[in-house]
Amino acid sequence: MLMIEDSPKHTAATRLFHAMLALSIIAQLVTSLGMTYPRNGHPGNILFTLHQYGGFVALALSLVFWLAIFTRRRGTSLAALVPWFSATRRKAVWDDTITHLTAMMRLELPPHDDHAAMPSAIHGLGLLLMTALAVTGTYGFIMRSYGLGQAIYVRPFMELHGLMGNIAWAYLIGHASLGLLHHLARQTSLGVMWSIRG
Repeated sequence: MLMIEDSPKHTAATRLFHAMLALSIIAQLVTSLGMTYPRNGHPGNILFTLHQYGGFVALALSLVFWLAIFTRRRGTSLAALVPWFSATRRKAVWDDTITHLTAMMRLELPPHDDHAAMPSAIHGLGLLLMTALAVTGTYGFIMRSYGLGQAIYVRPFMELHGLMGNIAWAYLIGHASLGLLHHLARQTSLGVMWSIRG
């Protein structure tokens, strides 16, 4: 498995914010299933209210997480999470993706490695996705509070918010499934994955 060296272990702060952000996103996705949007002067239901205010929590957590990534000294580097601006790192992601696909074609599970190039890039895409969801949702809330929820410069962002929510479901299911597979294959354990000890 190809990787570009980063610090070998995540800090306790990184683990804590990852867990908190993951739980907040799960809560957002679950509340989205049964929420009713405000329409024709009628307010949304309680799930909509929880979704709105949970979005503020998700936004705060994602921004703090980004701050932790920019300032930490251990863990996956920002360049590994967002490798698209480096030819060397793009090649590492491509090579690692081929390694993963080859293993899958042999019905094998690639070894678990927190710092492999492709999983690091996917983690980065996930964090970008969750941040974009929180930003567009907050933008929609602010515009609705001014009565501009259906404005031409708001609706595309809310449609994008809904589309990204569907992608977030796919990301969550895929991410959780791979974690469970690695646990069942005894390559690592869920206890280690969810531990906040650095």
